[in-house]
Amino acid sequence: MQVAYYIAPEAKQALVEVSNKLGVTASEGLEMILTHLALEQDGLPAWADRDKLPEALPMAQAS
Repeated sequence: MQVAYYIAPEAKQALVEVSNKLGVTASEGLEMILTHLALEQDGLPAWADRDKLPEALPMAQAS
């Protein structure tokens, strides 16, 4: 599936460099990175700052 996202030039360059070292295209490199992203029990990566995440909105009560 094709996706189109804008990312910072520095992030794109890092992706290209890592992908080149792996001997794959940037698209394949991104797919590999996402596929191998280690997630914690809560489904977020370990490096995510949980203190800065928006709090869940309270559920609306049924009338």
